[in-house]
Amino acid sequence: MSSLLDAARALAGGDPLRALAGVGRDDSARGLTLRGIAYAQLGDLELARSALELAVTRADDPLLVARARAALCEVELGSGAPAAAASAARAAADALERLGDSRNAAMQRLVLARAEVLLGRLNEARRVAGAVLARDLGPDLRAVASLVQAEIAVRALAPTDASEALARAREALTLAPHQLLARTVEALEHELARPVASVWRAGATSEADLFAIQALARGHVLLVDACRRLVLAGRVTVPLARRPVLFALLLELARAWPAALARDELAARGFAVRRVNDSHRARLRVELGRLRKLMDGLAAAPTARADGYVLDSQREVVILTPPTDDETARLGLLLGDGAAWSAQALAEHAGVSRRTAQRALQSLVERGVVVRTGKGKDIRYTRPGAPIASRMLLLGLVPAG
Repeated sequence: MSSLLDAARALAGGDPLRALAGVGRDDSARGLTLRGIAYAQLGDLELARSALELAVTRADDPLLVARARAALCEVELGSGAPAAAASAARAAADALERLGDSRNAAMQRLVLARAEVLLGRLNEARRVAGAVLARDLGPDLRAVASLVQAEIAVRALAPTDASEALARAREALTLAPHQLLARTVEALEHELARPVASVWRAGATSEADLFAIQALARGHVLLVDACRRLVLAGRVTVPLARRPVLFALLLELARAWPAALARDELAARGFAVRRVNDSHRARLRVELGRLRKLMDGLAAAPTARADGYVLDSQREVVILTPPTDDETARLGLLLGDGAAWSAQALAEHAGVSRRTAQRALQSLVERGVVVRTGKGKDIRYTRPGAPIASRMLLLGLVPAG
Protein backbone atom coordinates (compact mmCIF):
# COMPACT_ATOMS: atom_id res chain seq x y z
CA MET A 1 0.00 0.00 0.00
CA SER A 2 2.90 2.40 0.66
CA SER A 3 4.14 1.97 -2.92
CA LEU A 4 0.65 2.69 -4.26
CA LEU A 5 0.44 5.78 -2.07
CA ASP A 6 3.80 6.94 -3.47
CA ALA A 7 2.46 6.33 -6.99
CA ALA A 8 -0.65 8.38 -6.21
CA ARG A 9 1.50 11.23 -4.94
CA ALA A 10 3.62 11.06 -8.10
CA LEU A 11 0.50 11.40 -10.25
CA ALA A 12 -0.67 14.31 -8.13
CA GLY A 13 2.61 16.05 -9.00
CA GLY A 14 2.40 15.23 -12.69
CA ASP A 15 5.10 12.54 -12.76
CA PRO A 16 3.48 9.51 -14.46
CA LEU A 17 6.77 7.64 -15.03
CA ARG A 18 7.55 7.60 -11.30
CA ALA A 19 3.95 6.54 -10.68
CA LEU A 20 4.31 3.55 -13.01
CA ALA A 21 7.48 2.53 -11.21
CA GLY A 22 5.62 2.70 -7.91
CA VAL A 23 2.69 0.63 -9.14
CA GLY A 24 4.99 -2.03 -10.58
CA ARG A 25 3.11 -5.27 -11.31
CA ASP A 26 0.31 -4.61 -8.84
CA ASP A 27 -2.86 -5.80 -10.58
CA SER A 28 -5.28 -4.94 -7.80
CA ALA A 29 -8.17 -2.66 -8.68
CA ARG A 30 -6.38 0.31 -7.12
CA GLY A 31 -3.11 -0.53 -8.84
CA LEU A 32 -4.87 -0.81 -12.20
CA THR A 33 -6.64 2.52 -11.65
CA LEU A 34 -3.36 4.28 -10.91
CA ARG A 35 -1.68 2.56 -13.86
CA GLY A 36 -4.51 3.63 -16.17
CA ILE A 37 -4.24 7.25 -15.02
CA ALA A 38 -0.46 7.19 -15.51
CA TYR A 39 -0.84 5.82 -19.05
CA ALA A 40 -3.39 8.53 -19.80
CA GLN A 41 -1.09 11.27 -18.53
CA LEU A 42 1.60 9.88 -20.84
CA GLY A 43 -0.85 10.00 -23.74
CA ASP A 44 -1.32 6.25 -24.32
CA LEU A 45 -5.10 6.21 -24.18
CA GLU A 46 -5.53 2.63 -25.38
CA LEU A 47 -3.42 1.21 -22.55
CA ALA A 48 -5.20 3.57 -20.17
CA ARG A 49 -8.61 2.34 -21.30
CA SER A 50 -7.62 -1.33 -20.93
CA ALA A 51 -6.26 -0.86 -17.40
CA LEU A 52 -9.24 1.19 -16.22
CA GLU A 53 -11.85 -1.16 -17.67
CA LEU A 54 -10.14 -4.06 -15.90
CA ALA A 55 -10.09 -2.05 -12.67
CA VAL A 56 -13.86 -1.53 -12.89
CA THR A 57 -14.43 -5.32 -13.16
CA ARG A 58 -12.13 -6.13 -10.23
CA ALA A 59 -13.09 -3.39 -7.77
CA ASP A 60 -15.53 -4.14 -4.99
CA ASP A 61 -15.30 -0.65 -3.45
CA PRO A 62 -18.07 1.58 -4.96
CA LEU A 63 -15.87 4.68 -4.63
CA LEU A 64 -12.97 3.10 -6.52
CA VAL A 65 -15.38 1.93 -9.23
CA ALA A 66 -16.72 5.47 -9.55
CA ARG A 67 -13.19 6.89 -9.81
CA ALA A 68 -12.15 4.40 -12.47
CA ARG A 69 -15.28 5.10 -14.48
CA ALA A 70 -14.63 8.83 -14.17
CA ALA A 71 -11.12 8.30 -15.53
CA LEU A 72 -12.65 6.43 -18.46
CA CYS A 73 -14.79 9.52 -19.18
CA GLU A 74 -11.63 11.55 -19.61
CA VAL A 75 -10.04 8.91 -21.79
CA GLU A 76 -13.08 9.07 -24.07
CA LEU A 77 -12.78 12.85 -24.19
CA GLY A 78 -9.12 12.56 -25.16
CA SER A 79 -10.05 10.01 -27.82
CA GLY A 80 -12.25 12.54 -29.62
CA ALA A 81 -15.74 11.69 -28.37
CA PRO A 82 -16.84 14.89 -26.56
CA ALA A 83 -20.60 14.20 -26.74
CA ALA A 84 -20.26 10.77 -25.12
CA ALA A 85 -17.73 12.11 -22.62
CA ALA A 86 -20.06 14.97 -21.62
CA SER A 87 -22.91 12.57 -20.85
CA ALA A 88 -20.63 10.20 -18.94
CA ALA A 89 -18.99 13.06 -16.99
CA ARG A 90 -22.37 14.30 -15.75
CA ALA A 91 -23.22 10.82 -14.47
CA ALA A 92 -19.74 10.36 -12.96
CA ALA A 93 -19.90 13.71 -11.14
CA ASP A 94 -23.28 12.82 -9.62
CA ALA A 95 -22.04 9.37 -8.57
CA LEU A 96 -18.89 10.76 -6.94
CA GLU A 97 -20.90 13.45 -5.13
CA ARG A 98 -23.25 10.81 -3.69
CA LEU A 99 -20.24 8.84 -2.44
CA GLY A 100 -18.80 11.90 -0.68
CA ASP A 101 -15.92 12.53 -3.11
CA SER A 102 -16.59 16.20 -3.78
CA ARG A 103 -13.05 16.77 -5.07
CA ASN A 104 -13.32 14.33 -7.92
CA ALA A 105 -16.93 15.32 -8.55
CA ALA A 106 -15.67 18.86 -9.15
CA MET A 107 -12.98 17.48 -11.47
CA GLN A 108 -15.59 15.64 -13.51
CA ARG A 109 -17.57 18.84 -13.88
CA LEU A 110 -14.43 20.42 -15.32
CA VAL A 111 -14.23 17.48 -17.72
CA LEU A 112 -17.83 18.29 -18.66
CA ALA A 113 -16.88 21.95 -19.19
CA ARG A 114 -14.07 20.97 -21.55
CA ALA A 115 -16.38 18.64 -23.46
CA GLU A 116 -18.79 21.55 -23.89
CA VAL A 117 -15.90 23.63 -25.28
CA LEU A 118 -15.09 20.97 -27.85
CA LEU A 119 -18.78 20.76 -28.78
CA GLY A 120 -18.77 24.51 -29.38
CA ARG A 121 -21.16 25.29 -26.51
CA LEU A 122 -19.05 28.02 -24.91
CA ASN A 123 -21.80 29.59 -22.81
CA GLU A 124 -22.58 26.24 -21.19
CA ALA A 125 -18.86 25.62 -20.64
CA ARG A 126 -18.56 29.02 -18.90
CA ARG A 127 -21.54 28.22 -16.69
CA VAL A 128 -20.14 24.85 -15.60
CA ALA A 129 -16.60 26.17 -14.96
CA GLY A 130 -17.99 29.16 -13.05
CA ALA A 131 -20.09 26.89 -10.83
CA VAL A 132 -17.00 24.82 -9.98
CA LEU A 133 -14.92 27.92 -9.19
CA ALA A 134 -17.65 29.18 -6.86
CA ARG A 135 -16.82 26.25 -4.56
CA ASP A 136 -14.05 25.99 -1.98
CA LEU A 137 -11.32 24.33 -4.07
CA GLY A 138 -7.79 23.18 -3.45
CA PRO A 139 -5.07 25.00 -5.43
CA ASP A 140 -4.55 22.20 -7.96
CA LEU A 141 -8.26 22.06 -8.81
CA ARG A 142 -8.34 25.85 -9.01
CA ALA A 143 -5.44 25.70 -11.46
CA VAL A 144 -7.30 23.21 -13.67
CA ALA A 145 -10.47 25.31 -13.53
CA SER A 146 -8.49 28.40 -14.53
CA LEU A 147 -6.99 26.49 -17.44
CA VAL A 148 -10.45 25.51 -18.61
CA GLN A 149 -11.46 29.18 -18.43
CA ALA A 150 -8.38 30.05 -20.49
CA GLU A 151 -9.32 27.50 -23.13
CA ILE A 152 -12.85 28.89 -23.33
CA ALA A 153 -11.40 32.38 -23.80
CA VAL A 154 -9.08 31.19 -26.58
CA ARG A 155 -12.01 29.61 -28.42
CA ALA A 156 -13.92 32.90 -28.03
CA LEU A 157 -10.92 34.87 -29.38
CA ALA A 158 -10.58 36.70 -26.05
CA PRO A 159 -6.82 36.44 -25.35
CA THR A 160 -6.86 39.08 -22.61
CA ASP A 161 -9.31 36.95 -20.61
CA ALA A 162 -7.19 33.88 -21.41
CA SER A 163 -4.02 35.60 -20.18
CA GLU A 164 -5.71 36.58 -16.91
CA ALA A 165 -6.94 33.01 -16.41
CA LEU A 166 -3.43 31.66 -17.03
CA ALA A 167 -2.03 34.07 -14.44
CA ARG A 168 -4.52 32.66 -11.92
CA ALA A 169 -3.47 29.13 -12.87
CA ARG A 170 0.22 29.99 -12.34
CA GLU A 171 -0.55 31.48 -8.95
CA ALA A 172 -2.44 28.34 -7.89
CA LEU A 173 0.41 26.10 -9.08
CA THR A 174 2.87 27.85 -6.77
CA LEU A 175 0.88 26.27 -3.93
CA ALA A 176 0.43 22.88 -5.64
CA PRO A 177 3.28 22.27 -8.14
CA HIS A 178 2.34 19.99 -11.03
CA GLN A 179 4.69 19.35 -13.96
CA LEU A 180 2.07 18.62 -16.61
CA LEU A 181 -0.12 21.56 -15.71
CA ALA A 182 2.86 23.92 -15.62
CA ARG A 183 3.85 22.80 -19.12
CA THR A 184 0.27 23.27 -20.27
CA VAL A 185 0.26 26.86 -18.98
CA GLU A 186 3.49 27.55 -20.88
CA ALA A 187 2.13 25.96 -24.06
CA LEU A 188 -1.03 28.04 -23.96
CA GLU A 189 0.90 31.24 -23.26
CA HIS A 190 2.97 30.46 -26.34
CA GLU A 191 -0.22 29.92 -28.35
CA LEU A 192 -1.49 33.37 -27.38
CA ALA A 193 1.61 35.06 -28.81
CA ARG A 194 1.91 32.97 -31.97
CA PRO A 195 0.89 34.58 -35.30
CA VAL A 196 -2.20 32.69 -36.43
CA ALA A 197 -3.51 34.76 -39.31
CA SER A 198 -2.80 37.59 -41.74
CA VAL A 199 -4.56 40.95 -41.76
CA TRP A 200 -5.26 42.90 -44.93
CA ARG A 201 -5.87 46.55 -44.16
CA ALA A 202 -5.58 49.64 -46.34
CA GLY A 203 -3.76 47.66 -49.02
CA ALA A 204 -1.11 46.25 -46.65
CA THR A 205 -0.77 42.76 -45.15
CA SER A 206 0.61 41.96 -41.67
CA GLU A 207 0.73 38.99 -39.30
CA ALA A 208 -1.70 38.82 -36.40
CA ASP A 209 -1.75 36.94 -33.11
CA LEU A 210 -4.89 36.50 -31.02
CA PHE A 211 -4.39 39.86 -29.29
CA ALA A 212 -4.27 41.65 -32.64
CA ILE A 213 -7.41 39.82 -33.78
CA GLN A 214 -9.17 40.75 -30.55
CA ALA A 215 -8.25 44.41 -31.02
CA LEU A 216 -9.64 44.33 -34.56
CA ALA A 217 -12.87 42.65 -33.46
CA ARG A 218 -13.39 45.29 -30.77
CA GLY A 219 -12.43 48.20 -33.01
CA HIS A 220 -14.58 50.32 -35.31
CA VAL A 221 -14.11 48.10 -38.37
CA LEU A 222 -16.09 45.68 -40.48
CA LEU A 223 -14.05 42.49 -40.08
CA VAL A 224 -14.41 39.90 -42.83
CA ASP A 225 -12.93 36.76 -41.26
CA ALA A 226 -11.82 34.28 -43.95
CA CYS A 227 -10.41 31.93 -41.27
CA ARG A 228 -13.78 31.17 -39.69
CA ARG A 229 -15.87 32.48 -42.61
CA LEU A 230 -17.88 35.11 -40.81
CA VAL A 231 -18.29 38.88 -40.78
CA LEU A 232 -18.59 41.03 -37.69
CA ALA A 233 -18.97 44.65 -36.70
CA GLY A 234 -18.99 45.61 -33.04
CA ARG A 235 -21.08 43.02 -31.21
CA VAL A 236 -22.91 41.76 -34.28
CA THR A 237 -21.57 38.58 -35.91
CA VAL A 238 -22.92 36.90 -39.03
CA PRO A 239 -21.61 33.34 -39.59
CA LEU A 240 -21.30 32.31 -43.24
CA ALA A 241 -19.38 29.03 -42.99
CA ARG A 242 -22.38 27.15 -44.35
CA ARG A 243 -23.03 29.75 -47.04
CA PRO A 244 -19.77 29.46 -49.04
CA VAL A 245 -21.05 31.26 -52.15
CA LEU A 246 -22.29 34.24 -50.14
CA PHE A 247 -19.00 34.42 -48.28
CA ALA A 248 -17.01 34.20 -51.53
CA LEU A 249 -18.97 37.16 -52.93
CA LEU A 250 -18.51 39.15 -49.72
CA LEU A 251 -14.77 38.44 -49.68
CA GLU A 252 -14.35 39.67 -53.26
CA LEU A 253 -16.26 42.86 -52.49
CA ALA A 254 -14.14 43.35 -49.35
CA ARG A 255 -10.94 42.96 -51.36
CA ALA A 256 -12.13 45.60 -53.83
CA TRP A 257 -13.32 48.02 -51.10
CA PRO A 258 -13.78 50.97 -51.25
CA ALA A 259 -13.97 50.60 -55.03
CA ALA A 260 -16.70 48.82 -56.93
CA LEU A 261 -16.25 45.48 -58.67
CA ALA A 262 -17.68 44.91 -62.13
CA ARG A 263 -20.69 42.60 -62.21
CA ASP A 264 -19.21 39.99 -64.54
CA GLU A 265 -15.91 39.96 -62.66
CA LEU A 266 -17.69 39.49 -59.32
CA ALA A 267 -19.80 36.65 -60.75
CA ALA A 268 -16.74 34.95 -62.27
CA ARG A 269 -14.82 35.04 -58.99
CA GLY A 270 -17.74 34.28 -56.69
CA PHE A 271 -19.09 31.38 -58.76
CA ALA A 272 -15.64 30.18 -59.92
CA VAL A 273 -16.54 30.24 -63.62
CA ARG A 274 -14.54 31.39 -66.65
CA ARG A 275 -17.39 32.68 -68.79
CA VAL A 276 -20.30 34.58 -67.32
CA ASN A 277 -23.71 34.29 -68.96
CA ASP A 278 -27.15 35.72 -68.26
CA SER A 279 -27.93 32.89 -65.86
CA HIS A 280 -24.89 33.81 -63.76
CA ARG A 281 -25.90 37.48 -63.78
CA ALA A 282 -29.40 36.62 -62.59
CA ARG A 283 -28.01 34.37 -59.88
CA LEU A 284 -25.64 37.14 -58.80
CA ARG A 285 -28.57 39.48 -58.15
CA VAL A 286 -30.35 36.81 -56.11
CA GLU A 287 -27.29 35.86 -54.03
CA LEU A 288 -26.40 39.47 -53.28
CA GLY A 289 -29.98 40.05 -52.18
CA ARG A 290 -29.59 37.17 -49.72
CA LEU A 291 -26.26 38.53 -48.52
CA ARG A 292 -27.75 42.00 -48.04
CA LYS A 293 -30.52 40.53 -45.86
CA LEU A 294 -28.07 38.53 -43.72
CA MET A 295 -25.87 41.60 -43.17
CA ASP A 296 -28.73 43.65 -41.78
CA GLY A 297 -27.47 45.19 -38.53
CA LEU A 298 -23.82 45.43 -39.60
CA ALA A 299 -24.15 48.94 -41.08
CA ALA A 300 -22.79 47.47 -44.31
CA ALA A 301 -24.28 45.86 -47.41
CA PRO A 302 -23.51 45.08 -51.07
CA THR A 303 -24.90 47.91 -53.15
CA ALA A 304 -25.48 48.15 -56.91
CA ARG A 305 -23.84 50.97 -58.84
CA ALA A 306 -23.52 51.80 -62.50
CA ASP A 307 -20.01 50.31 -62.62
CA GLY A 308 -20.86 47.14 -60.64
CA TYR A 309 -21.29 46.35 -56.96
CA VAL A 310 -19.59 47.95 -53.97
CA LEU A 311 -19.46 46.96 -50.32
CA ASP A 312 -21.10 50.02 -48.81
CA SER A 313 -19.82 50.18 -45.22
CA GLN A 314 -19.89 52.85 -42.53
CA ARG A 315 -16.77 51.22 -41.06
CA GLU A 316 -13.32 50.57 -42.45
CA VAL A 317 -13.24 47.12 -44.09
CA VAL A 318 -10.52 44.75 -42.82
CA ILE A 319 -9.93 41.16 -43.96
CA LEU A 320 -8.56 38.36 -41.78
CA THR A 321 -7.08 35.43 -43.73
CA PRO A 322 -5.17 32.21 -42.97
CA PRO A 323 -1.35 32.54 -43.11
CA THR A 324 -1.40 31.07 -46.61
CA ASP A 325 -4.30 31.05 -49.03
CA ASP A 326 -5.00 27.33 -49.21
CA GLU A 327 -7.36 24.89 -47.53
CA THR A 328 -4.54 23.13 -45.65
CA ALA A 329 -3.68 26.35 -43.82
CA ARG A 330 -7.34 27.05 -43.06
CA LEU A 331 -7.91 23.60 -41.58
CA GLY A 332 -4.64 23.80 -39.65
CA LEU A 333 -5.84 27.04 -38.09
CA LEU A 334 -9.15 25.49 -37.03
CA LEU A 335 -7.29 22.57 -35.46
CA GLY A 336 -5.22 25.00 -33.41
CA ASP A 337 -7.99 25.30 -30.82
CA GLY A 338 -7.18 21.90 -29.29
CA ALA A 339 -10.43 20.22 -30.28
CA ALA A 340 -10.61 16.74 -31.80
CA TRP A 341 -12.39 17.28 -35.11
CA SER A 342 -14.00 14.93 -37.60
CA ALA A 343 -13.31 15.52 -41.29
CA GLN A 344 -16.97 16.38 -41.85
CA ALA A 345 -17.06 18.98 -39.07
CA LEU A 346 -13.88 20.60 -40.36
CA ALA A 347 -15.26 20.68 -43.90
CA GLU A 348 -18.44 22.42 -42.69
CA HIS A 349 -16.57 25.03 -40.64
CA ALA A 350 -14.01 25.72 -43.40
CA GLY A 351 -16.68 25.85 -46.10
CA VAL A 352 -15.07 23.16 -48.26
CA SER A 353 -16.12 19.72 -49.46
CA ARG A 354 -15.45 16.66 -47.34
CA ARG A 355 -13.09 15.34 -50.05
CA THR A 356 -11.09 18.60 -50.00
CA ALA A 357 -10.91 18.48 -46.21
CA GLN A 358 -9.69 14.86 -46.27
CA ARG A 359 -6.93 15.70 -48.78
CA ALA A 360 -5.79 18.67 -46.69
CA LEU A 361 -5.88 16.61 -43.47
CA GLN A 362 -3.83 13.84 -45.08
CA SER A 363 -1.19 16.42 -45.99
CA LEU A 364 -1.14 17.75 -42.42
CA VAL A 365 -0.86 14.22 -40.98
CA GLU A 366 2.05 13.36 -43.31
CA ARG A 367 3.87 16.53 -42.23
CA GLY A 368 3.34 15.68 -38.55
CA VAL A 369 1.32 18.85 -37.97
CA VAL A 370 -1.84 16.91 -37.15
CA VAL A 371 -2.46 13.57 -35.40
CA ARG A 372 -5.18 11.15 -36.55
CA THR A 373 -6.85 8.94 -33.94
CA GLY A 374 -9.71 6.44 -33.92
CA LYS A 375 -11.10 4.15 -36.59
CA GLY A 376 -13.91 4.31 -39.15
CA LYS A 377 -16.57 6.85 -38.32
CA ASP A 378 -14.76 7.67 -35.06
CA ILE A 379 -11.62 9.05 -36.77
CA ARG A 380 -10.68 12.42 -35.30
CA TYR A 381 -7.92 14.93 -36.04
CA THR A 382 -6.12 17.13 -33.56
CA ARG A 383 -2.88 19.02 -33.29
CA PRO A 384 -0.12 17.35 -31.21
CA GLY A 385 0.54 19.11 -27.95
CA ALA A 386 -2.78 20.95 -28.13
CA PRO A 387 -3.48 23.08 -25.04
CA ILE A 388 -5.18 21.49 -22.05
CA ALA A 389 -5.18 17.92 -23.29
CA SER A 390 -7.70 15.76 -21.46
CA ARG A 391 -4.97 13.73 -19.76
CA MET A 392 -3.97 16.87 -17.81
CA LEU A 393 -7.25 16.68 -15.90
CA LEU A 394 -6.69 13.19 -14.55
CA LEU A 395 -4.73 14.41 -11.56
CA GLY A 396 -8.01 14.84 -9.69
CA LEU A 397 -8.69 11.10 -9.75
CA VAL A 398 -5.72 10.21 -7.60
CA PRO A 399 -6.94 8.65 -4.33
CA ALA A 400 -6.24 10.87 -1.32
CA GLY A 401 -4.86 7.97 0.66
